[in-house]
Amino acid sequence: MALPHVIQMQLIKKRIKGKEGKQKINELKQIMQELPGYKSGHYADIRKWIQEEIAKTKTRTKVKHQDWIGVKKEGAAQIVLVGAPNIGKSSLLKALSDIQIKVANYAFTTLKPIPAIIKYEGTEVQLVEIPGLIKGAHEDKGGGKRLLGIIRGADGIILMHDLSRNTDEVKIILNELDEAGIEKPMIIAANKIDLGTENLESLRKEFPDKIIIPVSVKQGIGLEKLKKQAWNLTGLIKVYTKDKKQPIALPKGATVKQLAEKIHKDFVKRFKFAIITGTSAKFPKQRAGLGHVLEDGDVTEIIT
Repeated sequence: MALPHVIQMQLIKKRIKGKEGKQKINELKQIMQELPGYKSGHYADIRKWIQEEIAKTKTRTKVKHQDWIGVKKEGAAQIVLVGAPNIGKSSLLKALSDIQIKVANYAFTTLKPIPAIIKYEGTEVQLVEIPGLIKGAHEDKGGGKRLLGIIRGADGIILMHDLSRNTDEVKIILNELDEAGIEKPMIIAANKIDLGTENLESLRKEFPDKIIIPVSVKQGIGLEKLKKQAWNLTGLIKVYTKDKKQPIALPKGATVKQLAEKIHKDFVKRFKFAIITGTSAKFPKQRAGLGHVLEDGDVTEIIT
């Protein structure tokens, strides 16, 4: 039995949600093949809509945007700093990284992504502030699709909220990310905790599934904790070589072989054994092979 027009369109839009370019076109073509072969009625309307959507997607794919605003990744990982317009993102970026940028008390001061490096326990993570997201960003309002594209390519998200403002702004951004099909590790940086904790508790009750870090950019409260949580978003571990000077960032579950490859391309060929002290070792200076799984804080000496 044919589905009602409204239900059929809801199912189609759900299937293409978050898809772009060739992936979206292929999905639309597949949906077209699955439709009943009616040449009139609401299925004819649906076919026409799909054909128009394919044409629009092809056009968007072919256009070369001269104002494309991609951000080259630097550091161990890339975290994006998002929030509503005029929420204080630039002030937070400056406080976390010491970058010298323009800060003003009006909306849309930031017109393009601003990358900076934040340092945490010897590691470097790129934090990218993007212009404020507004309602309808997933439909390209406010240039939203380009901004969402940057978020999609990042390793995690810091969503900034001003505790003196309405939480509807948080809901809008979460909804835009959902509409764009973006799921990333996320924390909420709740600014202006120096003004009181009442709104913080309300925020926690409203978003119980989110990690919320109270901060005050003005007073410098909570910034180190926010840096730690930003590092946790990356899903990386810190492993040290014998000199313990500079940690090497590796994915969780990384082995001695992955560490050796990162230090020098010839280390695996010449590898004899590793000497490990730390959580992954059964005892200090344990000898281990290439398959040994490392853990955060391990100190490893590779013998060749």
